[in-house]
Amino acid sequence: MNLRKALKDAKPVALPFVVGLSVYSILGSIIFFYYGKEGAHQFLNSYHTPYLDLTFKNITHIGHGVVPIILFHLLLLIRYSWALGLGLSSLVMGIVVQTLKRSVFAGDHRPAMFFPEGGLPSIDGVDLMLNLSFPSGHSATGFCICLMLAFFAKQKWATYFFAILALLIAFSRVYISQHFIQDTVVGSWIGLFMAILGYVFIVHYAEMKPGSKLNKRLWP
Repeated sequence: MNLRKALKDAKPVALPFVVGLSVYSILGSIIFFYYGKEGAHQFLNSYHTPYLDLTFKNITHIGHGVVPIILFHLLLLIRYSWALGLGLSSLVMGIVVQTLKRSVFAGDHRPAMFFPEGGLPSIDGVDLMLNLSFPSGHSATGFCICLMLAFFAKQKWATYFFAILALLIAFSRVYISQHFIQDTVVGSWIGLFMAILGYVFIVHYAEMKPGSKLNKRLWP
C-alpha cells in the first residue's frame, strides 16, 4: 500500500474539512480563553430565534450514533469498501469517544449542571443531559460520516456541503446546550481523524485494486 499516494488522494476532500474545523477551533479557543468556560457558553448562546432553534434541534440528530449504523447497511448495497470504511471508522471513533467520556473525563459535566437555576435558553423538545460531556460524540459522528460521504462523492460541491454540515452538527451541540464548545472541538477532530484513516486504509486500498471483492456490493 502506498500511504503517500493515499494521503495525496485524500487531500482535496479532507483539506476543506481541516481548514473549516481549524477556524472553528481557533474561534472557539479565543472565546473560551477570553470568557472562561461558563462565560463562553453564555456568549455562544446569546442569540436564539425560533427558526434557529428548530434548525439546530433537528440537525443535531445527524450526529446520533444510530446514523452510522443505518448508513453502513445502505452502503452495503452500493459498495462493500464504502460500508466497511464508514462502519469501522465510526466504530473505532465511538470506542475512543466513549472511553474518554466514561473513564478519563468521566467527571466532566454538561452546561446544564453549571446553570442549575436556569440561564440557558429553553428549546421545545430538548431534554438537557447533565453528565459525560467531554468529548462530544455527536460532533465526532458528524465529522466522521460527513467526511466519509464526501470521500465517496468526490465532487467539489459535495465536499463543501458536507464540510459545512459537519460544522453545523458540531455547533448544534453548543446551541442546544448539550455541550461546551471545547467538547465539540475535540470530538470533531477525533471524527475527522478516524474518517481519514478509514478512507486511507480501506476505501483507497479498494480503489487501487479494481478486482478486489471490496468493490462488489450486496445487491444486485
